[in-house]
Formats: sequence, structure tokens, C-alpha cells
Amino acid sequence: MFDSRSKAVKVIGYIIIGFFTIIIIISFGMPDFLSRLGMNQNVVATVNGEEISYLDFLHYRDNFARYMKNANDKDMQKYILDALIRYRLQLQMADEMGIKVSEENVKSSIKKMQIFKDKSGNFNNEYFQNYLNYFHYSLSDFMLMVKEDLINIKMMNMINMGIGITEDEVNTQHIIDNSKIQIKYCFASNKELKKRFGNKIKVSENEIDEELKKNRKEVKDPKTDRNRLKNKLVNKKFESVKRELTREINELAKNDKSFNMAAKKLGGKIFYSNQFKIGSPIKGSGKKGKTIHSINNSTIFRNDCLALGVGKTSRVISSFEGLYVFTPVKKDIGFTKPSSSKFTSIHQKLIRERERAMLISMISSYKEKSKITKNMKFD
Repeated sequence: MFDSRSKAVKVIGYIIIGFFTIIIIISFGMPDFLSRLGMNQNVVATVNGEEISYLDFLHYRDNFARYMKNANDKDMQKYILDALIRYRLQLQMADEMGIKVSEENVKSSIKKMQIFKDKSGNFNNEYFQNYLNYFHYSLSDFMLMVKEDLINIKMMNMINMGIGITEDEVNTQHIIDNSKIQIKYCFASNKELKKRFGNKIKVSENEIDEELKKNRKEVKDPKTDRNRLKNKLVNKKFESVKRELTREINELAKNDKSFNMAAKKLGGKIFYSNQFKIGSPIKGSGKKGKTIHSINNSTIFRNDCLALGVGKTSRVISSFEGLYVFTPVKKDIGFTKPSSSKFTSIHQKLIRERERAMLISMISSYKEKSKITKNMKFD
């Protein structure tokens, strides 16, 4: 039908080949090019269809820059964009809740801002205009920003109305804040225990033979079977030794015996923690003491620490690296009530914490059903 020798056919063929070559070059050599085709470069993100402009981002970043020196760092700019997106989510959520602010409220709020008042305490329009010029705000942009802030404040007030802090909660927090605890602990690593109980966990050639006879499925590779099985049997015996050691020490704890007796039986090294409050991380001694995660995350520690007498042994805490026992060496817990001023301070602190927790929960739930696109590149 077509003559392949025709010049027209050859030209069309070259065009087709050239077209696909360009697509390949763009796709592999310029991966970012295709992703930006048709995209408004002035839009840094969209949140449920609402666009966030680059200018919005700059204004938001400038607010951060007043308090942070590294606001222009790449990682910090990523954080700022995420914060701006959360802010937009919060405003959208407020809109769905029916929270509104009038233009009169916005104007009144601006006139009350201390930054725009002169020495006599009156609103100074010149100060206001200088501020707009310095931060490159139009009047409408600034009024919108203030309106959004007022909407968020209104929403936070609504959340606040639903929060109740009891007197008992304040008193409990006062006790926690003033508590002073320190522990002494003994740690025996698996390596140390294996060395100490070497004779008990030793595996003979006959035991390996017996295991091979009993479990034919263990026969896989004659070159490695015996060594693999030996390690398996050693670990099995070692776990049995640890269980027996744990049982014996737990019996000491049950009978209210001393930490020294338990530490002697465990045979590990003894350390001291830094002083800490109830619920705070337990760290090793010294300024650079690291969190002792195996104790800190232990149910045994949480259940036993405050109930233990000073110098009495805890039950064994078993971790992937070895075994621990501990005892309190300092346990200052005053059950006094706070003064009226301290009560107010703690009450406000608890309300702020609960407000923040509730807001994070609400935004997280709202974010899960939201559509968010980030267009900004941080090269």
C-alpha cells in the first residue's frame, strides 16, 4: 500500500522515531519535567482543592523567621510547608464546624494590636502602613490573615469549653512534678551469662547425634548441620538457665529480700540512674546518660518501682540483651497540695496540653480523609 522507498514515508518515519526519542529523553533524562507539565509553579500545595500560593508560603515562612534563624534551611522549609498545610486543614475544619468571623471583628482586632499603637496608646495608621510595606502585605491579604487567626482562636475556645480538669488531676500533677526518684540496677548481659553458665549450656557430640536422629527434618546440609544444631541446642539450654535464674530471683522479690541478694545471684554489674520524676524517662548516670529503654519500657518497672521499699529487689526484667533487677535508692514523693497560684499554673498547663492533644487528634482524623498535593521542590 505504501512504498517504503518514498521520500514522504521516510520523512514520516523519521518524525515518529524522533517523537519517541524525545519522550524517552524527557522520561529518563528529565524526570521532573513531566511531573511539572500543566502545573502552576506559583502553587506550592493544594489541600482539598484549595491552592496554597508561593506568596502564602513566603509570608508563613517570614513569620517563622522572626523566631528561628534557620527558617531558610531545606529541612526547615519542609517543616514550614507541612505546618502551613496543617493550618489550612484546621481552617477548613473550622469552616465545616460553622465558625465565622465578621469583618468588623477583624478591623477591631487590628486596631487593638499593640504593634500599631503610638505612645499615647492610639492606633497609628502610619505604623500600620509601614508594617504592610515591610512585609509586602496588601490590606486585603493582611485582613484575611487576621481573620484566619481569629477563626482558629474561636475554634480553640470551643475546644477549650469541652475540656474539664478536676482538682484531683491538678493535685496528682503537682505530686508528679515534685517527685524525685533514683534507682540502682544490676545488669547481666547474655554474653556474661553464657560465659558464667558455660558448663550448663555445653552441648556434646552425642546430644547433636540424638537430635539428628529424633528430628530428621533438621538434616539439610551435612557440612553445616552439626554446627547449626549445636548453636540451636546451646540457645535452648541457655534460655532454660535464664528461666531458672529468673524464677529464683523472682522468689527473692516475692519474699521481700534485698537487692544485694538478687544482684549477687544475678552476678552482673551495678549501676545508678540519674534522678527522675514519675513518668519521666530513666537515664543512666551523668550529664550524657542515655535512656535505659529495657527498664523504662518494662511493665515490671511501672508496677514495682513505687511499691518497692528502698533497698528491696524487684522482679527480673528480661530483655533481648540480658537480665536486669533494680531497687529504688531515692523515693521522695510529697503528697502535699499546691498553693493557689501553683494550682492555677498547673491547671492552665493541663488545659493547654489537653487542648493540643484534642486538636492534633481532630486534625489527624480530618487529614486522613483529605486530599493533599505538594508541588514545592526543595533543591
